Amino acid sequence: MFVKHLQEYLDQFTDGKKGNAISNARIYMEVNGHLEEIKRIEVQESNIIGQSAIRVVLKPTRQKIIIAPTNPE
Repeated sequence: MFVKHLQEYLDQFTDGKKGNAISNARIYMEVNGHLEEIKRIEVQESNIIGQSAIRVVLKPTRQKIIIAPTNPE
């Protein structure tokens, strides 16, 4: 996934406007069947010579906040 994909997805909820419900939503990530709140986002550059890779890293709180819902199959 690229940041542009996340931007496009969230734009479906915001219609390009700031200050709506999705703007104030908390961000969680699923880790081993539970949700952890994101406490920090880092933008990192690759230190490998000849590569111009940039990545966005989401850092969780490492506190089991919510049990992640399961999808019945």
